[in-house]
Amino acid sequence: MRIINIEVYPFEPRFLGSGYKMSFGNQTKLFHRLVRLTAEDGTKGVGEIVHPAIYDLSEVVALEDAHLPGLDGISLADLPGLLAKWRSGGKLLQGMVFGVELAMLDLMGRKLGVPVSSLLGGAVVTDMPEYLSLSSDAPEAMAKIVRAKGSAFASIQAKLGGDIGIDLERVRAVLSVMRPDQLLLADFNCALQPDDAIRALPEINDARLMWEEPCYGYDDNLAVARALSTPVMFDQCLKDLPTFVRAIKDGAATALVIKPDVIGGLSVARAARDLCAAAGVNVRIDGWWSGQIAAAGALHLAAGAPPATMMATIDLTDPLDTGRDLIDKPAPGRVAPAAGPGLGPIPGNLVIPEMC
Repeated sequence: MRIINIEVYPFEPRFLGSGYKMSFGNQTKLFHRLVRLTAEDGTKGVGEIVHPAIYDLSEVVALEDAHLPGLDGISLADLPGLLAKWRSGGKLLQGMVFGVELAMLDLMGRKLGVPVSSLLGGAVVTDMPEYLSLSSDAPEAMAKIVRAKGSAFASIQAKLGGDIGIDLERVRAVLSVMRPDQLLLADFNCALQPDDAIRALPEINDARLMWEEPCYGYDDNLAVARALSTPVMFDQCLKDLPTFVRAIKDGAATALVIKPDVIGGLSVARAARDLCAAAGVNVRIDGWWSGQIAAAGALHLAAGAPPATMMATIDLTDPLDTGRDLIDKPAPGRVAPAAGPGLGPIPGNLVIPEMC
């Protein structure tokens, strides 16, 4: 069965309120793209091409436009090989590979009448623990959100700004309103130099605390994790499957984050998930903020992670003004992909921009 039509649409939902702040800036809008593939029997699949805020948008889109015509007329059997070739083309193509593979899996799931999770090894749970993510703000403002919303969540992520002194105040403020059984993920998003992290972070000693991605590169995060007694989680520095293999072997990180839109799609992310499960390594599964199509893809992957090693996932649409028909919230602090074939109940006659 061949692909006979490729449609690409801009997708630019806005963040709620004044935006979402982290160490590298304040996001007020996404600049993603939606892709729909139509097979020769009329079956359609949708995907979301993710553009991380740290990349040059014009450069990424130009690369995508040079590659996407290669889908025209390709058979579904040959599509994984093309995706593998694109995956080797560097970090700027990984969001496109993720989106096209997601459209392929959605199409296949609808054709076979099974959810995308079934094409990723099968679901082992019906829903997963969700974490609460806090935009970087004044310490008391972040603590106020935890007081209002945090009780349902076992894990809370606090985005930090890169000024260590203020960031430690943020961490203390959030910890002050958390329960003894909750975990705080203090996320620097690569903002620190390793020497600064090793010097300053031991100022806070709390069993509820885990430092997330203090530095930019894998080796720097490894040095910090080995120097600190407080647990460290690795995130964006895990850019491909070999780096996951290395992280598991090194054993310095307490937990690893799997982002399918960073490492080249759901098939690679599935391999990372299963390697971590086999090694007994704790994982969190999410991605960059996105619309419901990419968000549902991450949740279908998370549904196949063993509960023993699955720390949390999240509804990636949470801070955005966008649709959520593909996301299910069965209980406070729990999240799941909506039931149905493929990514869930998208009416076949709906125009793509209206889906989100």
